[in-house]
Amino acid sequence: MRVLMASWAWPTHYTPLVPIAWALRAAGHDVRVASQPALQDVITSSGAVAVPTGPDLDHDEVRRRSMADLRLTDVPEAPPPGGSMASWSPDALARVRKVFGVFVAYAEAMADDLLAFARGWQPDLIVYDPTTYAAPLVAAALGIPAVRHVHGVDVTFQAREIVPGLVAPLAGRLGIRTPDIMGLATIDPCPPSMQVPSDVRRIPVRYVPYNGPAVLPDWLRSAPSRRRICVTWGTSTTRLEGNSTFMPPRIIAAARDLDVEIIMALTERDAAVLGEVAAPVKVVKALPLHLFLASCAAAVHQGGNGTLLTAARYGVPQLMLPQLRDQMFHAERLAGTGAGLSVRREEADDTAITGRLEEILGDPKYLASACQLRDEMLTMPPPSWVVPELEALADS
Repeated sequence: MRVLMASWAWPTHYTPLVPIAWALRAAGHDVRVASQPALQDVITSSGAVAVPTGPDLDHDEVRRRSMADLRLTDVPEAPPPGGSMASWSPDALARVRKVFGVFVAYAEAMADDLLAFARGWQPDLIVYDPTTYAAPLVAAALGIPAVRHVHGVDVTFQAREIVPGLVAPLAGRLGIRTPDIMGLATIDPCPPSMQVPSDVRRIPVRYVPYNGPAVLPDWLRSAPSRRRICVTWGTSTTRLEGNSTFMPPRIIAAARDLDVEIIMALTERDAAVLGEVAAPVKVVKALPLHLFLASCAAAVHQGGNGTLLTAARYGVPQLMLPQLRDQMFHAERLAGTGAGLSVRREEADDTAITGRLEEILGDPKYLASACQLRDEMLTMPPPSWVVPELEALADS
């Protein structure tokens, strides 16, 4: 079987697809990954074959063109889980359309090359990141089965009524009358207790943490001498919305009087913003969280899907300080399981952060719920078990 995977050029939109790519290759299937050239090194370092598709885009320029003066912090909150935007005001709908217009710009840039490659290579199946809209459109144009692969909490499902109208011009250019961006099914690594209700066909898969190659540092070869807290801020929040959304300095201040060791896992950019720190804070750059989260008593973060699921996979209670609307949605879904707490940005002063940290560290119910969520994730089928279902979809 030939499988074409597709993601626009943002690393955290591709890396969640990697375990399925590994499973397909291990089962003997041929896999190619289509994206802009900027993602080439990320793809090849995962062991996959990259197919350069479309030109590289300046993401800041794309955002300026699509969103004008709209900030992500000013976007309306997503509807309730499984809910609809049908009753929203024209202004609210216009703001959401501006956000998703960014993804449409990438689809327009990828479509022609993706169509040409798929027509020549003739894949049996296309697996795509949920905001890489060129993939399901090309699949429909060529009659190829297409499967969506979400990253965790399916916040993109909440925009299902908005996107078809945005991609309609591109769909028309490809000869598609009614665009369908949901595919035949959705590969879903999110535990059911945290996922949104929906009518899509979900293919559950066990979450396998991956965000790039890693080397185990010496300090991780021994157990910590006191309780360890992981603090991380993802890879996108400050890049997209600036330093006003950067909370780690406030987290350090809030944890000052707690008897804990803080491992601050940051990007190079965010580490530079943080600057010098003193013990018991240790800054590590680009270190995959799965290497040390099992040794942590709590994780504090911005609410990104990758961080959230990785902490959940290791049974770690979480304190989330979400800044963007999708992060708020994710955080509420996790808090609903009892495995953590969420503090909105407008409420996240030192007193609130300290109080929530003390609560998570001191009340055993959070650890018990986190372990229950971990156990739920471990009962989900591994990627290798998903391959036969993908084979059946390819034959449908």
